[in-house]
Amino acid sequence: MKQFLVICILICLIQNTFAQSGIYGGGPVYKNRSYSISELKGSGYTCVVVWTIHIDASGNLNFNAEFPLVQNGSYIGGSTYPNFASDIASLKTAPTTINRVEFCLSAWGSSTFANIRDLINAQGTGSTSILYRNFQAIRNAFPTVDAIGFDDESTYDVSSATAFAVMLGGLGFKVSLVPYTAASFWTGVATNTNNQRPGTVDRVDLQCYSGGAGNNPCNWNFGSIPVYAGLWDAEKTTSQVQSQLTTWKNSCNIKGGFMWLYDDFDNTTGTEAYAAAINNAFSGGGSTTVATFYKDCNYGGNAVGLAAGSYTLSSLQAKGIVNDDISSLQVQSGYRVTLYWDDNYGGATLVKTASDACLVDDGWNDKVSSLVIAATAAATARTSITAATATTTNLPGQQELKLINAPNLAGIPVRIYDITGRQVLLVRPISNRINIALLSPGVYVLVYTVQGVQKTQRFIK
Repeated sequence: MKQFLVICILICLIQNTFAQSGIYGGGPVYKNRSYSISELKGSGYTCVVVWTIHIDASGNLNFNAEFPLVQNGSYIGGSTYPNFASDIASLKTAPTTINRVEFCLSAWGSSTFANIRDLINAQGTGSTSILYRNFQAIRNAFPTVDAIGFDDESTYDVSSATAFAVMLGGLGFKVSLVPYTAASFWTGVATNTNNQRPGTVDRVDLQCYSGGAGNNPCNWNFGSIPVYAGLWDAEKTTSQVQSQLTTWKNSCNIKGGFMWLYDDFDNTTGTEAYAAAINNAFSGGGSTTVATFYKDCNYGGNAVGLAAGSYTLSSLQAKGIVNDDISSLQVQSGYRVTLYWDDNYGGATLVKTASDACLVDDGWNDKVSSLVIAATAAATARTSITAATATTTNLPGQQELKLINAPNLAGIPVRIYDITGRQVLLVRPISNRINIALLSPGVYVLVYTVQGVQKTQRFIK
């Protein structure tokens, strides 16, 4: 059956609520925009922190010593990355799970906060100071950036950090603190800043990895300012992230967490898997069975129920599921199961949003080595559909969606939503042909991003 798309149809998808889940990302955000922006928007994270801005002794701003950002009160980053400003703006443009975007300052070994201290001592923070003018340029070029993160790891000067935070608050930014040590410094900055400009410091991203690996968020007290615990993928698997955050949620009532570092797993299934681990820890799914997996077809043989979460082969084996031994599964409404052919979320994938009595017809009987269970989500969107043609093709044993007038989609994340706004399929096609045999008859919306431009197309199966 062939269906033609209608130009400029308005599509409304329903947005589900995610936990407070953050991701820090560096160079891939602007270097690999062909996939990074769309990947982050559909990942399940609610906060993206673009890391990191350095400030030199003259007050100039640059990203990661890779490209100049602001000089003498003017935004110049567009000369190196022309799409950077629009890409940052699009992070919060529906459909997306992101509702907060930050730029982070400094890092280990950076002189940024020492330079801030010296510049403030010499010029203050008034409208003629270089810091004020340069961050006013940031405000103008990036109106959707919500906050500036402070990752001071050496200077620890309460007076200048407070003055700088108050200045940023006056420019319309919130301030996030990113400590790993020196607790009294950080609580001093938070208290002094919010006494002068209430509500400016509204978030603490506590580093519980690397130098802060011994940190316990229960031991950091910022009063009413929420503390989010951060973990590193190099130190924790997805199941360990979910377990640790669940423990901290139960013991010290933290409201969310974040991952360091997107650069480690960008353009892989790890992006979504780590987001699911955080969201599942705070969504109440940590101990509730939402999917059950069976050794045999028709829900027979050994049965193991799992909570929402990410499961490597070792995690599945610990739960009693043998490698390559799943033949059927039951899935509660509102949840999505992504099956992976290989361990550590590798190889071919198969998405299920409903129970399946036998995986034989999918070619997936006894093939699963890892899986992710997550709440389904789609974001509200109002967007125009570009003229294109989608065709469903009957092939032996399957059905296929062929995008005739679309650009080359090889390797690009393509998401399909049902009429209620629920994501029912995520694929990275090798061509412009997508297997939709798993979809029930109905109306669907297909969303992908090419060269920073989001495309939305409707089709009927």
